[in-house]
Order: sequence, then structure tokens, then C-alpha cells
Amino acid sequence: MIKKELAGFSRLQLAQLGREYMLCAQFNSRTGYAALRINHGDEAYKEVAIANWMGASPVYTRRMQKAMGFAGGTDVATIFKGLQLECGFTHQYFDVHFEVSSADSGRFWLNSCGALLETEPRGPDAVKVMCHDIEDPTFNATAIATNARARIVPVHRPPRVPADRETHCEWTVSIDPASEKVIEPEITRVMSRTRLANIAISRPKSTQSGGMAYYDGPVFEQLQLEQLSDAALAVVCSELAVQVHLLVVGLMYAVAERYGEDAAMTVAEFQMAGSGWVVSERLKIWLGCDGDGIDDVIAVLQVHPAFQPSEYWSIQLTRLDDTRALFELLDCPASGEELPYGWHALLARGMIGGLEGIVRGVDVRAQVVASKKSSLAWEIIIDGSGACAEETLSVQIAKGTVLYQTKLQDHIQLLQL
Repeated sequence: MIKKELAGFSRLQLAQLGREYMLCAQFNSRTGYAALRINHGDEAYKEVAIANWMGASPVYTRRMQKAMGFAGGTDVATIFKGLQLECGFTHQYFDVHFEVSSADSGRFWLNSCGALLETEPRGPDAVKVMCHDIEDPTFNATAIATNARARIVPVHRPPRVPADRETHCEWTVSIDPASEKVIEPEITRVMSRTRLANIAISRPKSTQSGGMAYYDGPVFEQLQLEQLSDAALAVVCSELAVQVHLLVVGLMYAVAERYGEDAAMTVAEFQMAGSGWVVSERLKIWLGCDGDGIDDVIAVLQVHPAFQPSEYWSIQLTRLDDTRALFELLDCPASGEELPYGWHALLARGMIGGLEGIVRGVDVRAQVVASKKSSLAWEIIIDGSGACAEETLSVQIAKGTVLYQTKLQDHIQLLQL
């Protein structure tokens, strides 16, 4: 058995990995929502995206509050800390700044919004769907996870007038004790009852100096992951992986409610195949692999957010020889979910397109074949004799984005704090 614990990486590596996990959630959106449009039309995208984020974001917001030591607050600062540590505001893809005016008021603004740059070529109607129809309910769903009387209201937002307007948008956050409480939707309650929402992430002992163990002080205008300790970063990476999977489960649930379980599986496999491939490409570079051989495939699988956190997923990787490895799903919380959704559910059904995408993102010669050992075991084979796998439509969509071109920057100087 080959296993790698996230806590074994350095502070800088964990900060880098956390940003990659955030990006994974964005790639999931690009590929998953593309499948929705292809299979069910643009209107399906709007309805499902709203349900998806409203279901997941309050759940993972509360988890991160507890994990990073700022749970229990009901003020604007608490809301902002949650926004700074969530994949919906993926660092650097979104250039977001925060300012707290008082316990009950504050503002945030985006100097640059990667999602807007993705959407503007599709025209102002598409921008309005994202920046108005989807953002209004989903921003407030995130805020009410902290305070049911919180409201997020735009100062200005796209479509941009003039077309090159900067900042891209600005929002105020206020809490009015006299306003009515907003009731969380049913999908949030459904997500909160999953095993995924309730797993406990273990916090390792810190082995490196520096960084904040918890985010229990003032709000930074911009929080950089390098400001956190190694132990905190190991937890944050795991929580970001939870965010990734809550959004996957929420997407599948929302699709199934409207179009049936088979439709949800089809969308999720398309999503996993495209997103998994490009995330593997990025992690291969991050690990310093050349992407040539079974050892590199194993190294990427060990850290890929598709199979994190280890408290939820349990996989076993066995190197068989220079060209083969055995991939097994073991008994774990992911295998015991009552809802038949999530990427684990795909593999349990024998839908391996996503796993194929993940391994081919490392080595395009990789093949996945069923193992005789069990129905939840597959051999990964590097076949040097055949033609390399062609990129599927989902991979082409993922690669045709501004997101795919994102170059992340490190904040080395913050490691000294």
C-alpha cells in the first residue's frame, strides 16, 4: 500500500496545494455546468447552479469556521473570514479585497473576476445570469450561514459599463437586527445530513515554525494561505477538498431532482473526466513529475482532491510493476452515504470515465481496466504500444477557459511571519 499524508508537505507546498484544490472546484463548475447546458439547456444551468451553491456553501462555511477557530461569531468579520477560505472565491482567479467598517457592516470588491472574464464573451445576458440571477441568492445563502439577518447588496456589478470598467464589482454586507431572518432552503438541510458534511478532520501537530494556527484575529484585506501554519494548512486543504465534494454532491442532487438519477450520473462523469484531467496536469507539475510512468500516476492520485480528504475517502494504491498499479476503493464514509451521489457513487456504478480522465491527465497512455480482485478495484496500465488517448469534449472545455491559463503566484515573504 502506498500512502502520502498532506501533513508531510511544507507550508509553502500546502499553500500551493490549497490554491490548486480551490481551482478544482472552479474546473468542476466549468465542466459540470457545460454538461448541463449541453444536455438540458441554459435555463437548467441557472436553476441548478443556484441550488448547487445554496446547498453546499452554508454547510462548508460552518465547517471552516470551526476548523479555523472563528465559529460562533455572527458579525461581518466572521462572514468575510469564511469567504476568504472558500473555493467560491478561489485565490488569484478572483482578486477579492475585504474591509470591515463595524460589526454590522463592511464591503468587498473584486479588482478582477476570472469568472466574469470567462462569461463576457458569451454576451451581457450570460453575464446577467451569473452576476445577478445566481449571485443574489447564493451570496446571501453563504452570509446567512453566519447570521440569518445578513444581506449582501451590490454597489455595482456587471455587465460592465463602460466595457473595461474596474473594479469588476463591489458589494456591501450589512446586518440589520430588525430585518426578518432568512430560512435556509431544503437542499442545504439535505447536504448538512450527509456523512461528508459531518466528518471530523484531524489536525496534525505542527512540525514547522511560523504562521497562524487559527484565523481568530482581525480580518485581513486579503488573506494569503502562506499566512497560516503548516498544521492549519493541512486542515484547510482537507476542508477545501470537502468543499469540492459537497459541490459535486449538491450538483448531482439538484440535477437528479429535475431530470432523474441517470442524468445526474451523466453530468457528474463528464465533470469528473474533464476537471480531473486538467487538475492532474497541474498537480503533476506541482509535484515535479515528468508525467511518464506509473510512479507519477500514483504520486498524483495520492494528492488529487478527487480522493481527499482521507477521513472521507479510503483508497489503496499498490504498485504492481513498472507499468501497472492497482487502484482500490476501500470501505469508508464515502461508500456509506445514503444519497447515491458523489464521485464515489460513479465508480461504484462502474462509471470509470472520471478515473480515466484523472490518470490520463498524468500520462495520456494510461488505461483503466477492471480488476478480478473486486468490483471496486481497477488496474491502471501504462500502455506504450498503443495510441495515446484523445482528449474528450469535457477536457477540451476545461482547457478552453481562462481558468486553465491561471498562473498562481507564491507569497514567499509571508512564510517568515
